[in-house]
Amino acid sequence: MSRFNPLLSRRDSFSLLAADAKPQRSFWSAGMLAVASGILWFVPWLAPALFVTAWLAPVPLLFALQRATAWRAFLLGWLAGTVCFAGASYWMIDFAINLRGISWLTSLLLASMFWIYAGLALAFGCLLAHYLRRTMSSWQFVSFPLAVVVSMSLFPLLFETRFAEAQTGFLLALQGVDLVGAQGLDFLMLMFGVLAFQLLRWWRDAARWLRHPSMLGWGLLVVWFAYAGSSWLYWEREIAQWSTKRVGLVQPNDAPTVEVPPPPEGFTREFPPEMQASQRLVDAGAELIIWPEARYKGYFEMFSVRQAYAEQVAKWGVPLVFHDAESQWIRGEQVGFNTVTLLDAAGHSGGHYRKMERMPFGEYLPAFFSLPGIDWLTRRFLGEFLRPLGAGQHHGVFFLDDLLLVPKICYETAFPASIAAAIGDDAAGKVLLFVSQDNWFGETRQPFQHRDMSIVRGIENRVPMIHAINNGPSVVATPTGRVVASTRAFSRTELVADMPFSPEAGGSFFSRYPQLFAWFSQGLLALLVLLAVVGRWRQRR
Repeated sequence: MSRFNPLLSRRDSFSLLAADAKPQRSFWSAGMLAVASGILWFVPWLAPALFVTAWLAPVPLLFALQRATAWRAFLLGWLAGTVCFAGASYWMIDFAINLRGISWLTSLLLASMFWIYAGLALAFGCLLAHYLRRTMSSWQFVSFPLAVVVSMSLFPLLFETRFAEAQTGFLLALQGVDLVGAQGLDFLMLMFGVLAFQLLRWWRDAARWLRHPSMLGWGLLVVWFAYAGSSWLYWEREIAQWSTKRVGLVQPNDAPTVEVPPPPEGFTREFPPEMQASQRLVDAGAELIIWPEARYKGYFEMFSVRQAYAEQVAKWGVPLVFHDAESQWIRGEQVGFNTVTLLDAAGHSGGHYRKMERMPFGEYLPAFFSLPGIDWLTRRFLGEFLRPLGAGQHHGVFFLDDLLLVPKICYETAFPASIAAAIGDDAAGKVLLFVSQDNWFGETRQPFQHRDMSIVRGIENRVPMIHAINNGPSVVATPTGRVVASTRAFSRTELVADMPFSPEAGGSFFSRYPQLFAWFSQGLLALLVLLAVVGRWRQRR
């Protein structure tokens, strides 16, 4: 067999044949190993300090996949993926309860349907990896992570999911994402899992793994961390020489509601609670004030609100960035937008940004769910929460003297390529801004996960990052992911943060070529599949 396939050594051929000749593990024991992998993958989403578990997560699953048939490999991957998504996004139960007021059991049932569906992303990756292993087991340290990374990137989920985004407790490892993005670190983490699995299998035969092609994988790990360490030191030295901008963040902690509530007692549309909090921030020396995505304000619909905001901001002499629902007539049709607005220090409009990456179900209905016989069920559950919104057509930049603020709304932080496109080639002086309303998910880990995703986006593009979350924790971070200031979650508060900033710095290889690693990984995987097909064809001759 090895005579026809140079990717599979003779010794590995005999080892693979011998392993396949042994009986399969019982599905119970293999299933427990798959569950263990799923747990190890989701632990860092709940406790970032335990980041190492995600690096070891593939090991139990790989033991379970030994001697497995293709069908069993698919099922075990599905089980591991379902457990991973269920643990990481357990807050979907709270979301459904807050959205519709349904029972906990009904919400669990609906969330489970999503987790089971999402688990298929890993299932297809394991199935593909199983196919490749049959003809190139020596290169499993490449084929397994490639199959999983590509499968998870192409599988249609609500938004992209990356294991790397749970690694904010391991900032050193994250420094390399400015080259290849979070997807590149996903590959590295999965590759490490395969290498650890091989060490556990061959620990009595050191000569074997020293001569094995997987030594290239260990070399890649050394290169990654060498670059990460040097890059981290470089950026921290640069940041130490920067000046600072004093940024004020308002955290109103508004309760989630589908209906537009009246202003709280003692306040009006023209003078909401955020305005009072902003006055305190101005008194504390804030040079820029930011409100999160929150309740309807009426800015675009009411002249009195626009006039009051303009007068108040001009009185402060401090720019204000805030979010509101916007409605425009386009080609005879009224279209709503999720919009962020800047008022400059004189109270004049400094531009708007309309959300480009909309959330399925919350802001638009995917085509499949509009089919006859399906749309009625979707609308019956989502009801008035479903607010079809138009998509913005352009990335926005707010010009604040030498600071260029790049605004994004809510889960746009989950789209690395889109964020990188907003930063672009001319990244000098740019600062990423995310505003979100996460109270729909209750007092869970979701807003912390959302914060961590935005921190990774800042590292990928090597720009300072601000994330104003309605219920916290709002955060300001440097281009290395170091948190400068943060608020306490689930509280009404405000924060003044001295954000390091340089008008000459910013940008990365990833911000210029965000799709390069995705294209490379898909192309390499396609090549490996082709070689595997040719190898099997020759074996049958």
